Amino acid sequence: MSFTVQKSLGNSFFRFAVGRRREFRSIDNDAGLSTGSSGEFVRHRPEIFYQADLRTIHKPEIKPIRTTASTPFWSSVFDGTTRGYVFLGVMIFGALFLLLGLANVANGNRAGWVLVIFGLIIALVPIVITGQKRRSLQQLEERKHKEREERDKRNAELLGIYTTSLERLREDPSDEALATVLRENEKLDLPYAVWADAAIGTVLYVGFSTLGKVGPERAADVAKLMDRASDAAGLIAEDAIGVKHALYSTILWHFLADDRLGEDQLRVIRSIQQGFGIDNEDVPSDTSAEAQFHRLRGVDHRNAPRCAETTVPLGMNEYCMYTAQVKPNEKDTTTLYVTSKRVILGTEKNRIELPVAKVDDILVDADRSRVTVRAAELKRPLDFHAEEPIYLAAMVDLATRLDDRPKSFT
Repeated sequence: MSFTVQKSLGNSFFRFAVGRRREFRSIDNDAGLSTGSSGEFVRHRPEIFYQADLRTIHKPEIKPIRTTASTPFWSSVFDGTTRGYVFLGVMIFGALFLLLGLANVANGNRAGWVLVIFGLIIALVPIVITGQKRRSLQQLEERKHKEREERDKRNAELLGIYTTSLERLREDPSDEALATVLRENEKLDLPYAVWADAAIGTVLYVGFSTLGKVGPERAADVAKLMDRASDAAGLIAEDAIGVKHALYSTILWHFLADDRLGEDQLRVIRSIQQGFGIDNEDVPSDTSAEAQFHRLRGVDHRNAPRCAETTVPLGMNEYCMYTAQVKPNEKDTTTLYVTSKRVILGTEKNRIELPVAKVDDILVDADRSRVTVRAAELKRPLDFHAEEPIYLAAMVDLATRLDDRPKSFT
């Protein structure tokens, strides 16, 4: 059995299976990246199982403006505002008069027609008012339609030219291409959210492709080029920094997935980290993941970890392997124990115990630091936030592979 880790990287959604981690000294000295020039995962070890959904850089589009004509009439009457509720009350009031009048007419009282007419007038008032308002709005929209159509056409043309300049920048990140992107970005009069994803994807692609050409030893030059590309493309400071973090994170996680983060590969990672000016505190989840995977090196059934002490009652030949404080939800915190035979979650009064032999699947969501343990006998999976989700999942996985038979039976 192995467990699965999923991680959203800069340009892909990545899942890979984690088995026993090799000892540090047994990792090859090939300093080549496990990341290709487009940011894709390049597997060096054929036994590694992974899935990667490489995201393409979509062309930005201008969404059509919602008009009064596209809004259903009754949604205009009952629009959820105080005015809408008043209109609803008025129509109900008018309907009551209408029914009362019809009842009088049915009983032969001609005066009931007055109530019928009065009720109809009251009930129709909101409809008439809304219709007049919609007509005035439609007339206003028609007057502005031509102006808006011309503006949208111009914006679409400028956005198309800007998108083309980004494509050229991805093909050739030269000074001329950077100047063109800057010039076309300055012409845009559109919300940042419309074109930001395309710009971020372009800067990330430029980083991967350039790093693949010049090598990690020139990471500082790659970082400078990415900064220039971010400025030219119009990225805000937060996204300009985030795209460099995304590149570093992708390279690190690809090494981790390939289980080849040895001395030579670590020098590559540190070179990129230093060249990009990234501190460990800037990427806490990546730093923590690296430490957790390193802690697992060489750990297997022959040297399974043991808790110094535990308060949970243990059975014969059972020992505690790991304990941690976890959060099933945002409010509650509880204790989790992983023993050689069970996964125990909760206190003595409210406890869930799962034999490790019954565990079917373990998933780590590295983006949210959550672990999900599935088993057929559970009504719902064990799902919780953990400070060390990868190490915790590895302990559960290891417990499922322990052979607790007496030595005379082996």
